[in-house]
Amino acid sequence: MLIDRNGRAKVLSDREIEQLFEQGFRFARDKALFATCFYTACRVSEARQMHFVDAFHEETVRDDIIIRKANTKGQQATRTIPTHPHLKKILQQYRQDSLELLRLRELFGGWSHKNLNSEGKLVWNNMFQCPLCDSKHFSKQGWYRDKEQVRLCKNCHSYFHESKLIKSQLDANTSPTIKYDTLGVTDSSNYGFLFAEPNNPFLFPGKQGQGCLSLRNAINIFEITFDKLGISGASSHSCRRTSLTIMHREGVILRVLQEISGHKDLGALQKYLEVSPDQTRAAINVLG
Repeated sequence: MLIDRNGRAKVLSDREIEQLFEQGFRFARDKALFATCFYTACRVSEARQMHFVDAFHEETVRDDIIIRKANTKGQQATRTIPTHPHLKKILQQYRQDSLELLRLRELFGGWSHKNLNSEGKLVWNNMFQCPLCDSKHFSKQGWYRDKEQVRLCKNCHSYFHESKLIKSQLDANTSPTIKYDTLGVTDSSNYGFLFAEPNNPFLFPGKQGQGCLSLRNAINIFEITFDKLGISGASSHSCRRTSLTIMHREGVILRVLQEISGHKDLGALQKYLEVSPDQTRAAINVLG
């Protein structure tokens, strides 16, 4: 929803920005997408199509973020934006969390909210051991003739009647169940796993790691979060407009803002910038 008289996305307040970073997003991917838009003043359509190598050199976040010409509006030119320290930290956490989520998916095959306890932790029974591969990770697969539980080994994908499984040798300090933190991801089937597909170049993959996050899903991430925090009048474009307005208020000249935003002309850029009543009053007071 847009609220100003010119139909433009809301410029976020300092408090709203703080809320978004501290409370807004369920998992690291969504926070990284928001941070990329905010700290580079790029469009959400540009951020969602970024390649991993546009933000990372091997395991480390680059000193400059690359916005590819092919992804820009009108394919104007490739932009190189210095990486803000906060963005570096958030992207690094996103990479770290992504590796852990991929490990969990490889270990268990997947999960849904049905596998999570009241704390949001993934719970698996540790009482049984696979006779073929020694794994202790199983999922329930129904009942055999309504009498005996059937379990699937999540490592070798073999099925067993529960009576045929080896009981684990648990010591006094070992719980029969293991709890894993899924880092906010409640349904693995709908999540875009980074690194899931070796040939997928995108920083923000689509469902099951295929392609890139769709524009509709990227916009939904913002809209759902704004709604959750009660931030009215904001849209996915608010990040870009807010960033450019903040820099303008701090005295960054229009030519530099144009270099960051990628606008073809200054007139288009100026439409983004919000002027506060205090700024107008200060300008008049300059006249003495």
